[in-house]
Amino acid sequence: MADPAGADPLATLTIDIRRRAEAALLRRLNAGSGFADPRVPSQIYLRDDEALARLAGGTLRPQNTHRKAAAELAATLPVAPAHPPRLATLVARTALDADAAALVATALVYAIDLDTRELCHALATRRRPALYLETCADLLARPAVMLLRALAPGSALRRARLIAGDGDDLGSAIELAPSALAWLLGDEALFPPLASACELLPADTDLGVALPPGADAALDAAAHKLAASTVASGGLALTLRGPRGSGRRAAALRVARALGKPLLVAPIPALLAAEKRVQTNLVAAALAAARLRDALPYLADADSLYDERGTLAPEHADAIAAHPGPLVIGSTGRGGHLELRRPQLAVTMPRAELTDREHAWSHALARTPDLAASAAELAARYVIGPGAIADVVGEAARHAAATGVAMDPLALEAAVARRLTVRLGTFGTVVGRKAKFDELVLPEDVVDTLHDMIAMVRERAQILERWGYQRHLGISRGVSALLSGEPGTGKTMAASVVASELGLELVRIDLSAVVSKYVGETEKNLGTIFDEAQDAHALLLFDEADSLFGKRTELKSAQDRFANLEVNYILQRMETFDGVSVLTTNAESAIDPALQRRLNFRIRFPAPEADERAELWRRLLPPATELVGVDFTELAERFDMTGGYIKNAIVRGAVIAARAGRALTAEDLWAGAHHEYVEMGKVMPTLR
Repeated sequence: MADPAGADPLATLTIDIRRRAEAALLRRLNAGSGFADPRVPSQIYLRDDEALARLAGGTLRPQNTHRKAAAELAATLPVAPAHPPRLATLVARTALDADAAALVATALVYAIDLDTRELCHALATRRRPALYLETCADLLARPAVMLLRALAPGSALRRARLIAGDGDDLGSAIELAPSALAWLLGDEALFPPLASACELLPADTDLGVALPPGADAALDAAAHKLAASTVASGGLALTLRGPRGSGRRAAALRVARALGKPLLVAPIPALLAAEKRVQTNLVAAALAAARLRDALPYLADADSLYDERGTLAPEHADAIAAHPGPLVIGSTGRGGHLELRRPQLAVTMPRAELTDREHAWSHALARTPDLAASAAELAARYVIGPGAIADVVGEAARHAAATGVAMDPLALEAAVARRLTVRLGTFGTVVGRKAKFDELVLPEDVVDTLHDMIAMVRERAQILERWGYQRHLGISRGVSALLSGEPGTGKTMAASVVASELGLELVRIDLSAVVSKYVGETEKNLGTIFDEAQDAHALLLFDEADSLFGKRTELKSAQDRFANLEVNYILQRMETFDGVSVLTTNAESAIDPALQRRLNFRIRFPAPEADERAELWRRLLPPATELVGVDFTELAERFDMTGGYIKNAIVRGAVIAARAGRALTAEDLWAGAHHEYVEMGKVMPTLR
């Protein structure tokens, strides 16, 4: 057979494996196997020549029928299959021995060559068409035990996830994994389901992230140690600790660039979610894909791998421990040290200081000079890391390109809002409508204090960082306030105004979902709330806070002890929380004094006076009603109600008008106010 393989190494390998399959079949025919003999109950092919001769001595099975062809073919076969460059690269990167490499070569040719498939099926008669391990033993003329070792569960072949099989014995049908086949045929792209979760970044990718100078130096030192470890042990891991948005992915890419490798980003939460659908270890698959592409694997948000006790699932622990070469782990650092069963380095990504944030915004907005001038303002307003800054600007740019509209401050703010979405599940809800200052009817001193609170949030970069109060007094960046007063005096509305003025998402915490009867669950839920709110730059609103932030009591029972533990935990988290939080209560005296001391503002909302009630009637009535002839002053004097009850009275009047099939009238407002007043438990004289 002519060998046209001069220009194509894969064609050379195909012809080689095909000839080996043909030679294996000729050996069988020469031994007499394959010819019907009615005196032999079953045709037996033995590889031991002496045993075969004894068994076939008394039969009429023809032997040596293809002796010449077998001899000529055997003379042309090399000792081992030649490897095309891509297969040779795979063998080197996955550290396969000769037997494992021969299995991969055989499975590759079986997948792409029709004649080889036919020959392999002929070697496995009376079985479903497939490539069997015992067929490979005949085809490669290798001891079966060597191939069994190459395919053992802990072998390099299995860990690299190159071969898929339905068992571990000689009768197992094997095939080349689809992802490995695609790569060997020249496709570098990730294969599903990894393709939808992971990302392969070339070393020269520019993520637009400006890391703090201190982090750059630490990462370069860590990369040098990782490079040395690839020669010495191959087992070193680098853990990048930092909050969401601190630039951990950019840091991992910097390390990969220093090592001269691409970066394979594997988000652990996405992989774990996909694992439930496909029922396979995708963490191991991601590490195998990184090996195949000589990429540095980055397991992002690896905290998700660990359960509540800090335990790593055995299959994930084994995959991480067995991965040769360096790898990078991304962690928030909140769960402490991550046990990986291998030596570790650690680099902490610091929370970005004001100057670092200004530099990150300037770097990200360098292509939009009009917006770059607002870098200082953006840095002071949004306490987010360089990774989040780059993501925000990138998303705003993509949105602008898709809509054909130039990127402006409003588009940038919208991108910030989308990027900083709070992931609280059932613990809280985002309040869509936010009130404005001109909707509030409050005494001047209360409004002035709200302006002070807003100013503290806006100017905390100046006060805490530039002026040094944070370092000198050891205080956090968090701003907190307690709003107390009777029901309906405008406490929740004031919190909405603060969120609106600061451009923050307002998240109302559902205390019924937070508080749990199980020990430790409440603290766990609160930890999730504070962590997410801090990362998302949101304003937390705890309505009716006295139910959660109540006074600690004397220890008279185990229940008292656990209740006090909850309050103690809240006190600690409030001190370290860097975001904005507002507590509202109708009973200020029920709030623990230690918590009140930790609050920046304590604002009391008095019941409105008559002139304030009249103004509330005017402002709360929708302009679309176009109602005239209403004496709001008389309404305010006759009905001593707070703003919340006035709102209810207006809605009640609208219901009365709608039921009668007409527009709202002044009499309807009086009737609605009367009904609300009675339901408040107060007695009124007859209607006017």
